[in-house]
Amino acid sequence: MIVAVPGPVTIALVLLQLVAVVAAWFAWPAVAAVVVTVLAVITVVLELPRWRWLASR
Repeated sequence: MIVAVPGPVTIALVLLQLVAVVAAWFAWPAVAAVVVTVLAVITVVLELPRWRWLASR
C-alpha cells in the first residue's frame, strides 16, 4: 500500500532509513556495512534535489 505524505514526512522517512546505516555497523560484518554506507551516501546525494523541491512546497 502506498500512502501519500507531505514533503517533510518523506524527508524524515528517508533520514530514518539512514539511521539503519548506523545499525548495520553493529549488526553486520564490516564489508556489508561499508556497502550499505556507500549506498546510503549515494541515496542522499541523489535525493538532495528532490528534498529541496519537497521542502519548498
